[in-house]
Amino acid sequence: MNVFKMLKVRLLRRQAEQGDVEAMTCLGVEYLDQKNYEEAIRWWRKAAEQNFPGAQVMLGAAFDYGNGVKQDKGEAVRWYRMAADQGDITAQSALGSNYLLGEGVAKDISEGIRWHQKAAEQGDRSAQMLLGGLYANSDFVPNDKVEAVRWYSSAFKASSLTRSLAKENAVELKWFLWAAEEGDGDVLLNVGNIYSSSGGGVPQNDAEALRWYRMAADKGNEEALCLIGHMYENGKGVPQDYAEAMRWYRTAAEKGNAGAMFNIGMMYNRSEGVPIDPHELYFWFYLCSTYPLPQSQASHVTKSLEVLTTKIAAGSIVEIRARAKQWIETHPKIHFRND
Repeated sequence: MNVFKMLKVRLLRRQAEQGDVEAMTCLGVEYLDQKNYEEAIRWWRKAAEQNFPGAQVMLGAAFDYGNGVKQDKGEAVRWYRMAADQGDITAQSALGSNYLLGEGVAKDISEGIRWHQKAAEQGDRSAQMLLGGLYANSDFVPNDKVEAVRWYSSAFKASSLTRSLAKENAVELKWFLWAAEEGDGDVLLNVGNIYSSSGGGVPQNDAEALRWYRMAADKGNEEALCLIGHMYENGKGVPQDYAEAMRWYRTAAEKGNAGAMFNIGMMYNRSEGVPIDPHELYFWFYLCSTYPLPQSQASHVTKSLEVLTTKIAAGSIVEIRARAKQWIETHPKIHFRND
């Protein structure tokens, strides 16, 4: 053991002996690395008996696989359940698998699914992938494309889908992309975002992204409407067309999308397909300012409104604000989606 390891173990032992359950658990892991199973189990048991979920998971795994103790699936389930009841996602997934396989507990598919769902709903990607696979093609539950797409969509969230994750789960990703047309507007939007991103798990393809955004828009997803407008404004996947961009932005704005309102204002500001119009600019910026925007947009809107106040007659500003108030009263609540 090197000097650093020795010092680390010594510090952990000091904290553990003072009653720190997290230190006890970490100390057990250090002993596991040294293959000193007896000491690892001893420290995990001390922490687990004080109801620390991390130690309960480690102790459960020891009994599950027979590391340092005689393999006992029933005892593994007992410890997993203690941690799972406290919300530990590793324990919830492990307990779910025990129920699905009937190891240490009577086989119960619905109970196994329930525990995996608990972990998946807390963002555990492995549980999300497992559920997607179960519903896509398994003997555990009837195949359900909608449920499979739902869970794979959570696992392959565009904002967190890396090339390494996509490569590691290439089969699942391919199935998800093939079947996602069965999804709701948010699923379709997510697939569009995957194709739009340069860092995602598939080659960037603006035309393909646009196709998915259109499907999402057809299902009423207003963020997709806004993104289609953005693609027309910038000529991504389609020839640049400011009039078409404005049409899509206005449709999204009618549904309360503050991002679309901001983009309309910017088109008036830059005279993109419309003449520069300080009154229209003020209206759209004032409208979206009634909702908390991302910092960069909020700062731009605030500064622009301050400048416009010095250039537009006070009476006109009163009229514009009255028009904005009427809009708010007759349209869906203004919101900004950032997913």
